[in-house]
Amino acid sequence: MIFSRRRDPSSGIRDFWAAWPGLRARAEAAFAAKEVDHDLVREVSKRVDAIHGDLEWEFSKGRTAQHAFIVSAAGDPALRAIAHRWQLAAPAPDATWEYHGARQAEPEMLDGAFEADGVRVQLADLRYGFALDEPRHEYDVVVYHPAFVSMPEQHRLRLAYLSLTWLLGEDGVEIWIGTIDATVAELDGALPGAALAEAVSALAGQFDEDSWAVLGTPETAPVPRVATVQQPLKPARRPSYDTHIGVTLPFRATGNGLPDRDSLHALRAFEDSLAPLLDGAELIAHETGENVRTLHIYGDSTRFAAKPLEKHAASWREGRAKVRTSTDPSWERVRHLRP
Repeated sequence: MIFSRRRDPSSGIRDFWAAWPGLRARAEAAFAAKEVDHDLVREVSKRVDAIHGDLEWEFSKGRTAQHAFIVSAAGDPALRAIAHRWQLAAPAPDATWEYHGARQAEPEMLDGAFEADGVRVQLADLRYGFALDEPRHEYDVVVYHPAFVSMPEQHRLRLAYLSLTWLLGEDGVEIWIGTIDATVAELDGALPGAALAEAVSALAGQFDEDSWAVLGTPETAPVPRVATVQQPLKPARRPSYDTHIGVTLPFRATGNGLPDRDSLHALRAFEDSLAPLLDGAELIAHETGENVRTLHIYGDSTRFAAKPLEKHAASWREGRAKVRTSTDPSWERVRHLRP
């Protein structure tokens, strides 16, 4: 079958889950026999390819079930929503199977070995230097192993990234890890991976769904601006939200371009009124300045309908409100609001 990138992934997802009962039975038989069913691998690959040709898949050990089936975007933000929708369409997990739209943490993998170009690496000897960038809520990480000196840079970096995925899971790396480097020089104070996993867990525990930060310039600045932003502002926290919906609301302002008391009350009331209109979407930031407030909403392009929001915005009384939508799986529209 020739796969067309223009094909709607939803049809491939439906076809995959329609075929899954038969594929599942064949996979379980192969596991029981401790054999690789190459025809099954080709069939599964064909069906995942029909969703999108750049998705990756694997069977793995389950966290609560015996087995896990994983479809991964492999770090491509444009595919993250597709992988997540594949998971959302999955049957309920049971004692035998669970389903994930991103690779999960598998710290036990670090008890084994990895081989690249004839260089064998005992993964338990990996060491990690890491420093918290507090404004970004990320750990910058440097990975060291004695065998790195015998490996080309691309293989060192690949193993560094793989080891972090085994420690934290794919989404954990996306959300909590900043820069990743691999070094051939032994690191002072470097620690085993378990220490990094513990530090990341503690960092993640500081945030919940209602964690926000206020950013901005002083009100005395020539052009003061203020923004209120969800923290951390990372698309992997909302993997199916691939569409940006920008709502701009002009308002009556004081001399510095910020809202007066009555306009501030109206803006807050408008935000509060949005909840019934955001099925499949969420307000993740707003920024205010120069007589305009911009609401940054992200939504699932297969679920969110903009028309009701556009109709509601037309009721704004302090000027002409505008609603614009654009595909933005990497959340580039709010990148300027990240430290």
